[in-house]
Amino acid sequence: LVTFLILLGFSPLTSRAGDWTWMKGADTRLQPGTYGEMGVPDPGNTPGARDSAVSWVDSSGNFWLFGGELLNEYEYGFQGNFNDLWRYQPETNNWTWMKGANFEGQPGFYGERGIPNPANTPGGRKKAFSWMDNEGNLWLFGGFGSDKNGSINRLNDLWRYQPETGNWTWMTGADIVNQRGIYGVKGVPDAANTPGARRDPVTWVDEDGNLWLFGGGGY
Repeated sequence: LVTFLILLGFSPLTSRAGDWTWMKGADTRLQPGTYGEMGVPDPGNTPGARDSAVSWVDSSGNFWLFGGELLNEYEYGFQGNFNDLWRYQPETNNWTWMKGANFEGQPGFYGERGIPNPANTPGGRKKAFSWMDNEGNLWLFGGFGSDKNGSINRLNDLWRYQPETGNWTWMTGADIVNQRGIYGVKGVPDAANTPGARRDPVTWVDEDGNLWLFGGGGY
């Protein structure tokens, strides 16, 4: 049988479609990140071990990673959340630290609602949710993390990240934790409407680039 397969070009020693390849990161647990210089890709860069981060894939096939909970030698109990934003480029196999702090526990800097600013950044969080719209912008909503004061609980802030400028914009929602939803009239859009603070919702993007959100644990 082996001889027959080799004659057909199916060597048992040749990797096949569907095989896994270890691409990056440590082969041991609870490793810290190597950040390098912000905005500069480097073969040595890698995010640290974490839980419940959010991720996207952009239109160029790059992978994006934001936040999550710190993992360390204690493993159990709350250790703090990250607000670092990373990009992975498959064609170079390099991570780039794009935005946010290189340590956990950072509060958010909101700036002015609707206005992009290089200083803006969501606070550290886990179990948020994310989308990418038709223009290639990255969107982040809620989760469990830090507000502008460093208070930690459920959030309902909506953020947009524009890769071409490298800026975050606080779009809507509160800059403090544990806010209730404002529902308005069913089916009628209103600038005052906002989902309540929550973690673990589910999300979609439709063909028109609209963002959809359902459920989760919160207010």
